[in-house]
Amino acid sequence: MIHRRIAYAFVAVLALALAGCGFHLRKEVQLPQGMQRIHVDGVDPNSTLGKDLAKALPRAGAAVVDKVEDGVAIMKFTANAFTTDVLSVSGAARANEYSLRYHVEFLVENAAGTALLPKQTIELTREFTFDSSQALGVAAQTDLLTKELQRDMVQTILRRLEAISHSAH
Repeated sequence: MIHRRIAYAFVAVLALALAGCGFHLRKEVQLPQGMQRIHVDGVDPNSTLGKDLAKALPRAGAAVVDKVEDGVAIMKFTANAFTTDVLSVSGAARANEYSLRYHVEFLVENAAGTALLPKQTIELTREFTFDSSQALGVAAQTDLLTKELQRDMVQTILRRLEAISHSAH
């Protein structure tokens, strides 16, 4: 009986602590009114970024369209690149730490060419250690980090799009 009361008290304290710290589940992105129909330009639709945007934009309430016409926002990508930089070198002159960097630049205009969102530059990085005895593991780690960066990039882009509606208020 006492153990049960302690367990209930613990759960109640934990719930109060979570509520008091400001923790909230992240909601789905809501795009502004002028972006209910959007055309994506400058990204290969078969690339990972193109495919992920094609899935994420409809979840945010936008229809991805193939043609630019009245009432269609245009998301133009001017840069979309991955780079790998050496961060440190071992005593044997071999790289042992790398930085994987994902750089994207885009802007959003309406069909008339008026900027809805000025040019945005987003750069995400992940660092990792290279162990020459685990060469196959490093390739898998690099692939995993690349996928993680691509997923994070799409979410970051959507958050920037969502910010348009918040700045208009």
